[in-house]
Amino acid sequence: FWPLTAYIRDLQKVWVDGVVDESRWKTYISNLKSDWDSYTLYSTVMLAVDVSFLAAPVVQSGTPNSDSIRYLIYGSIIFSVGTIMVSVNLANQIRKFDVDSAFGAVHYLASMASGRLRVKQLAVMFMLPPLLLQW
Repeated sequence: FWPLTAYIRDLQKVWVDGVVDESRWKTYISNLKSDWDSYTLYSTVMLAVDVSFLAAPVVQSGTPNSDSIRYLIYGSIIFSVGTIMVSVNLANQIRKFDVDSAFGAVHYLASMASGRLRVKQLAVMFMLPPLLLQW
């Protein structure tokens, strides 16, 4: 899981010993919000395409191949909806805090994860939208 290590490394650059480097944080959170918006948009388009594929005559024909195609499309729909839900949820959680300030960033990061593994917990949460898209 290369993206997981990348998220962990980026978080460790921004959040060290409970202190946030404000300039790095602003760049990091801005990129993260942009990524979440992109994942939401891409997943919405994929969802529309998947639903339109379900109406195709080949999928509706009832042949053995059409069943496997239909299952793949259903899987894609599930992962697209999951990506939308996770991305929107993460973006909404960010909006609850004043993440533009260092204090708000520390409060957000501390409230989202606790314990020794908090950076890894955050990295896993932040990695979910791209992971669901890459199913």
